[in-house]
Amino acid sequence: MKAKALLSLLFAMGISTAQADPLSAVDWLSEILETPQEAVPETPSNGTSIETIETTKLSDAQKDTVGILPSQVSGIPSDFWGDSSVDRLAAFIRNAPTGQLPEITALWRRIMLAELDPPVGMTEESTLLLARLDALLTAGDLDPAEALLKAADPNNPQLFRRWFDVSILTQRASEACSRMVSTPRFAPTLQARVFCLARSGDWNAAAITLNTAKVLGEISKDEATLLEMFLDPELYDGEHDPPIPAILTPLNFLMREALALPRPAQSLPLPFLHMDLQNKAGWKLRITSGERLARENAIPSVALLDLYLEGTPSASGGIWERVKAVQELVTALESNDDVALSGALISAHDALAPLDLQTALSEWFAPALEGRMLTPQAKSIGFELAVLNTNAYDLVFELASTSQIEQFVLSILSDRFNAPPHGNLQQAIYNALAGYSPKTVLHQTVDNGRSGEAVLSALTLLHDGPQSDVGDIEVALSVLSYAGFRSEAKRIATQFLLLKGNS
Repeated sequence: MKAKALLSLLFAMGISTAQADPLSAVDWLSEILETPQEAVPETPSNGTSIETIETTKLSDAQKDTVGILPSQVSGIPSDFWGDSSVDRLAAFIRNAPTGQLPEITALWRRIMLAELDPPVGMTEESTLLLARLDALLTAGDLDPAEALLKAADPNNPQLFRRWFDVSILTQRASEACSRMVSTPRFAPTLQARVFCLARSGDWNAAAITLNTAKVLGEISKDEATLLEMFLDPELYDGEHDPPIPAILTPLNFLMREALALPRPAQSLPLPFLHMDLQNKAGWKLRITSGERLARENAIPSVALLDLYLEGTPSASGGIWERVKAVQELVTALESNDDVALSGALISAHDALAPLDLQTALSEWFAPALEGRMLTPQAKSIGFELAVLNTNAYDLVFELASTSQIEQFVLSILSDRFNAPPHGNLQQAIYNALAGYSPKTVLHQTVDNGRSGEAVLSALTLLHDGPQSDVGDIEVALSVLSYAGFRSEAKRIATQFLLLKGNS
C-alpha cells in the first residue's frame, strides 16, 4: 500500500466507545514497557543505510536529576529528596492515585516535573526518572511526559520504549521512528519495528521483517494479521476482524483505530483518549474524552471549553445538557441580566458537578463573576468557584455569605482561624492548620532532611479522597504545612470542604 493511503488511515479515526469499568492504565504500560519483545534482526532493503545517532552523554545516574521545572518555578527545594531510599521514593510515585482533588493532582505533577538533586545513594538505573515518567503516563499527562523524556534524552531502551508510546499516542512518531529505523536495538517490539519501517516508506524491509518473524514464530497469528491488515487493508477485505487483545498497547490501538476495528467494551485508559481529541472523531466522543482528561488535569481546561462551544447540540439529555448549560452560561455572562446569569450559573454547576468538573468551571468563569449581583444560591456557587480559582482570591471575600462553612473556609484562607469548626472534618482541618496536631514520624522525617519522602507519604494518606480517614487527613495536612507546603495544604483543605462535603 502506498504511503499516502497509509497516512489517510492513520488519521481516519472516528468511532464511538462504550462506557464501562476502565481498563487498567498499568496494563498497557506493563505490556510495552516491562516485557518488550525482541525485534527480529534488521533486514534493510537495497539502498537503505544505517546512520549513527548522536546523543548527549548524560549518565543514567544523572538522568534522575532531569526535570522541566527549576526550583524557582516549581516551588520545590532542590534538596527535596535528601537521603531517602530511591526504591522507596519510586514506590510512592508509582502508586500515585488518579482521580484526586485538583490541588493534590497539581502538587503531584509539580513534583514529577521538578528539577531536583538526586537522593543520596542513587543508582545507575534511572529508577526515579522511570517512576516519574510512568506516573505521568498513567495519569494521561502525555505532553509533560514527552518534555521530560526529551530533556533526559531517550537514548537507552527503557526510556525509548516510553518515548515511542508517547509518540504514538500524540501522533508525533516521526522522530522516534527515525531513531528506531537507524538504531534497531531500540525497537521495543517487533510490531514497533515493522510500523516504523513502513512509516518511513521502506515497505520491502517492513514486509521482510514481518515475514521473517512469522517463519521464526516471533509473533502471534493475531499480531501478524493486524500488521498485515495495517500494511495492506484491501488484502483482508471481508475477513474476520482480529480479536481485541487482552492488553491493548498504544501501537495496537492506533492500528485498530486506523482500520476502524472495534474498541474494548471497557473505558480506555486516560493516555489513549488523547487520540480522540487529535483525530476527526465525532463531537460527542471528543467531548466525552475531553471531560475525562480535564477532570484529571491532563489537558488544559480551556480545551474542554472549546469542545463545549464547538457547535449546537442536536439532541437533549446527558452530555448535551452539559453542552447547553455551558453555552447558556457564556451567553448570560455577556449580558447585563444578573438574574439570567444566576440561573445559568446554577444550571451549569448542576450539570458539571456530578462529573467533578467544578474546577474547570472555576477556571473558565470565576473571575467574570466579579461585580455581578447574584441570587443567594448562585452566590454560594460563585463562592465555591472563586475558592477553587487561585486568581480570584479577592472575589472569595466579595461572594462569601454568613454560612458557617463559608466563614470557616474564609478563616482558613486568611489564616485567622476565628470560625469554630463544626464536624469531624472541620476539626481535623482546624487542628492541622492551626498547629494543634501532635507531631508524628512523618514530621520527624522532615526534620531528618527527607522532606520529599514525608510529602509523598502525606499525599498517599489522602489516597481514598473523600473516604479518607479524618485522622489521616489531619496528619497529611499538618505534614504538608510543616514541610513548607502550607498554601497547598490550605487549598487541599478547602477543596475537601467544598468539593467533597462536610461531615
